[in-house]
Amino acid sequence: MTKQKFQHIYNQTNQQCQQFEKQSNQYALIRFGFLVLMIICILVGYFQHKSFLYMISLLCIVIFSIMVYFHNRIKKELSYHQAFLTVYEKHLLRMNNQWHQFHKTGEEFLDDKNYKALDLDIFGHHSLFQMINISFTQKGQEELAFLLTNDHQKKDIEKRQEAVNELSQHEDFVLKMETLGTMIPAHKEKIVKRWLQQCLEQHISSITPFVFIVSLITLLGLLGVCFSIALPYSQIVLEIGAIFQLCFAFFYLKKHNDLFEPINDLCTGLKSYAHIYAHIHNQHFESPYLRELQHEICIDGQAQEGIHELYKISQRVTYRQNIFAYIILNAFGLFDFMIRNQYVRWLEKYSSSVSIWFDGLAKFEALMSLSVLKIDDFHVTMPHITSQKTLKMRSIRHPLIADEKVVGNDFIMQDSLCIITGSNMSGKTTFMRTIGLNLVLAYAGGFVFADELQCSCMHIMTSMRVKDNVEEGISTFYGELLRIKDMIEYAKKKEPMLSLIDEIFKGTNSLDRIAGAKATIQKLSLPYAYTFLTTHDLELSHMQALNYHFDEYYQDNHICFDYRIKKGPSQTTNGQFLLKQLGILDE
Repeated sequence: MTKQKFQHIYNQTNQQCQQFEKQSNQYALIRFGFLVLMIICILVGYFQHKSFLYMISLLCIVIFSIMVYFHNRIKKELSYHQAFLTVYEKHLLRMNNQWHQFHKTGEEFLDDKNYKALDLDIFGHHSLFQMINISFTQKGQEELAFLLTNDHQKKDIEKRQEAVNELSQHEDFVLKMETLGTMIPAHKEKIVKRWLQQCLEQHISSITPFVFIVSLITLLGLLGVCFSIALPYSQIVLEIGAIFQLCFAFFYLKKHNDLFEPINDLCTGLKSYAHIYAHIHNQHFESPYLRELQHEICIDGQAQEGIHELYKISQRVTYRQNIFAYIILNAFGLFDFMIRNQYVRWLEKYSSSVSIWFDGLAKFEALMSLSVLKIDDFHVTMPHITSQKTLKMRSIRHPLIADEKVVGNDFIMQDSLCIITGSNMSGKTTFMRTIGLNLVLAYAGGFVFADELQCSCMHIMTSMRVKDNVEEGISTFYGELLRIKDMIEYAKKKEPMLSLIDEIFKGTNSLDRIAGAKATIQKLSLPYAYTFLTTHDLELSHMQALNYHFDEYYQDNHICFDYRIKKGPSQTTNGQFLLKQLGILDE
């Protein structure tokens, strides 16, 4: 969808919100007026003995009830359109390269041992996750994180590609899913997680139906008292029955509170979940993977029916919050035990499917996140995953650099090793991150920032942002050694791999650096591996490998870069120019 169309719909939705707010205020004023009129009529009718005013007050009650009904409908519409407005605002921010404002950065998925995620900006502020994530549940975010960081088989990638491509063409479906997800209160996520755990672990049994005979006898006693039948025996039956049921309810009060607390807290969120599963159920999909998920969740799993039934149970649970309602309902009908039996029957029917519902929804959310780049009209394409060792790209661009600033590069990997030399700040590291991030998107099943990308499945390993660790006594150089060692160890598996090494062994002297680099190159120049290595040591460019470089040019005594990769080793340096420009080195 183009930016202009997004902006147009956003403006329309904003106007609708204003109209609904106006209508909501009008209904609130009218219903308040009828409520006041009803009270006045009752009071005047009582003190002035004018019985016709009671009829008017009754009419006011009817009109008030109608106003409440329509007011609630208006408020629901307003709530939905406000959520819709929030979703469109986020899409516009993403299109305007202002996605850095998004709160969900995926920082919780950062791991000091996951070097790839740290080096390639997959998680955290200004990360790929922050840019593309539109998941609205914690499980959805976890699923997206899993797709972005793990290795995947070709058949699984192609299955997701087809699904992501279809979702990118079903903009209305994705946007409505986002909107309904936005309407789930944020704090409900922890409650859902606790409730899911309860469904899997807690074993509760229903109470025997014979207990409810006491309720029946108590109600018969109540009828006897009301119609003066069999007094005083009916009164005794009523009192004993009510006291017995209340004592029974109070005895199980704590157990029932623990049982019903998550359901009670879920009440408002369940309505949104019911709408989400209904939306999935009613959508027609062509992709086998989407149809498989839809069938698993909505047909076999009966998510729509299950959530709707649970929502009705949760509404009944909320009645317990009123102490007077609690006493009356349990004194005459063992209300807690009735709900307990309903919930047990629900668990017996649906508990085995609950994890399928939420896991399936998480997969939908992750696929939606991968489709968002196409929906938001980024210049992206679907990569071609090959069976043979391949890495070919045309106009490949860094996903996190704004479109007006980013530079695309063409590149074909025709050897196992590529050594990239060049000036400081010329684009060597950015180019490697460009390759790494786009391959992460490709293997997840998403679109990539290139006009064309052909690649085979490879395990990605990096050595770029190496830091020292004072607590463990690890220097920067030793930290890099450990990363290189991991690459060499993985290479022994003889499985396809891609290694990205930035400024190899920069933490040691030139003699050791070159010796270590040559040894590393020898061990990683393998027929089933690709290795990219950047260095300032031009001596390494004489080794048997592909040689590419980035360079600079000067204009009006200023250093400039075109960020274009070129064949051959670098012929220029800019270190002394920068030293002189900053006054460190004398002219």
